[in-house]
Amino acid sequence: MTEIVIIRHGETEWNQTGRFQGHSDVPLSEMGRAQAEALGRNLMLDHVDAIYASDLIRAMDTAAPLATRFGLSITPDPLLRELHFGAWEGRTFSDVNAESPNAMKRFYNDPERVEIPDSEPFPDFQKRVAGRVRAIAEQQRGKRVVIVSHGASIRILLADILVMPIRSIWHISQLNTAVNKIRFEDDGFAVVTLMNDTSHLCAENVL
Repeated sequence: MTEIVIIRHGETEWNQTGRFQGHSDVPLSEMGRAQAEALGRNLMLDHVDAIYASDLIRAMDTAAPLATRFGLSITPDPLLRELHFGAWEGRTFSDVNAESPNAMKRFYNDPERVEIPDSEPFPDFQKRVAGRVRAIAEQQRGKRVVIVSHGASIRILLADILVMPIRSIWHISQLNTAVNKIRFEDDGFAVVTLMNDTSHLCAENVL
């Protein structure tokens, strides 16, 4: 049995201002740094065998306190990045909605059919993230692995594991530094055992 503990990065300033981040390398906000430190102190794990993270700074810096706590290095992995939002990157949700309300509606209701210039198609995004996480689980068989990734990346992974349609992903909540756990059996069968847990933040009031 292999356990994957997959965690969303801490808050960024673009989270605060409601911008599409995607592959843009946006650092953690002051609150995000506090969330990462609380995660490192309070995450209830007795051991971790390996730590992977999206190579974007918000994910790497969220993983850093855990790496220090468990005496491990972080393996940066671009395949764990967020969806590439193309022409929407850096723009606010409200601006995009004002300019392209039909596209924004489709983005939330039928993302497989949304057309965003220069963006990554959602089916390709799911293959990238879910394929990489399954490969890590296979490579690290019998171990506990922490992965720090992104909101949409984790949602689309969970949809894959739970055999849910891609259009369902926005019905899955993923707060900043939310913890999710997936158990992979030796035959590859996967079970989600925890979703969107932020109890590590409650003791320090950094929600």
